[in-house]
Amino acid sequence: MILNSVLLMKCSAWRGMVFLVLMISLAGCQSLTGSNTWPDDVPERGFFLNAYEVDAENQQEQTQQQYLNWIIRFYQGSELMSTGWNELTPAVLMGMSGETLTAAEKESSELGLAISSEWAKDNSVREINTAMLSLWGTVMLSVEQPEERLRALRQIASDVDAIMRGELTAEEISDERYMTLLDLPEFF
Repeated sequence: MILNSVLLMKCSAWRGMVFLVLMISLAGCQSLTGSNTWPDDVPERGFFLNAYEVDAENQQEQTQQQYLNWIIRFYQGSELMSTGWNELTPAVLMGMSGETLTAAEKESSELGLAISSEWAKDNSVREINTAMLSLWGTVMLSVEQPEERLRALRQIASDVDAIMRGELTAEEISDERYMTLLDLPEFF
């Protein structure tokens, strides 16, 4: 009986320590993204503040800070999405040079802004979802030739624009679409 009580106290103490460490970790995450500091590797905060302010529907579902936290996750990655835009971009630009590189850098930067500002919204409001992000990342990394990767970037940018105009649905964003448009192999 005494042994059981000692074990129970040790387990309770252990759980208490785990809970304390978890809470401190979470508080650290909140203070990092909840403060007025903005990561250097994420585009200008003002762009995203403006995007949040013009969307009254999303404001009803999500706070500004929640929105900004998702922007940071998009660029830096997170426990749910380990590869962020900042890690994906160099892989997409690999092997490019000259005008192709310049054009791809510009396209990638603009595409990141367009995708992130929509994807970061509350799930009930956004037009771009995580499945699309995953597919687009796979498409960009599956194209071997640098010039063809630029073409893939442009196609994805065109599709993002069409989604935002209501001319393309989430259901139309599929493997088959990119296999056909970009001549990718099956199961790329």
